Amino acid sequence: MQLLRPALRPTSLGALALWSFCLFATPECLAQSRDQSRDQSGVQSGVQAGSQTQGRGPAVIDSATLDFAGKRVRLLGLRGVAPAETCTAGALTWPCGREARWAAQNRVGRHWVVCVEQARADEEVLAVCYLGGIGGPELNAWLVEQGWARAAPVEGADYRPLEDSARSAGRGLWRGL
Repeated sequence: MQLLRPALRPTSLGALALWSFCLFATPECLAQSRDQSRDQSGVQSGVQAGSQTQGRGPAVIDSATLDFAGKRVRLLGLRGVAPAETCTAGALTWPCGREARWAAQNRVGRHWVVCVEQARADEEVLAVCYLGGIGGPELNAWLVEQGWARAAPVEGADYRPLEDSARSAGRGLWRGL
């Protein structure tokens, strides 16, 4: 029996099933299994709704956008705060955009993040993201609940109560109001 190179190791349950089936099949089948696995950057993605993009510690562009080795994912239902945005509380102006990005970076840290695609808009992936895998804490909800992102007008209806709670408690963007 021939040993497989590391690049051919299965990295997901689906890839494992296909890989196991292909052990006694053709080289083409084995190549298909490899293509379904994660690439060397740690990113796994697909083109249909429900597909996943995942990786450890993606870059945070703003409080509603992650970058997985060049693949951008917008958090569904959120309106992010641009890093250059400022907020005013009374007579004070503060760099709320930078703080919102820092809060998102701090929360994501080096966690494994899984984003489940829900829709696409102009070639942009819109997803719900989880820390540590599906079933872990939802990043979208946490950012709104802590006041570091706003609920989007239409698709963010589920997050509106969390935004109202953050606003009334004076968390994140709503501090000093």
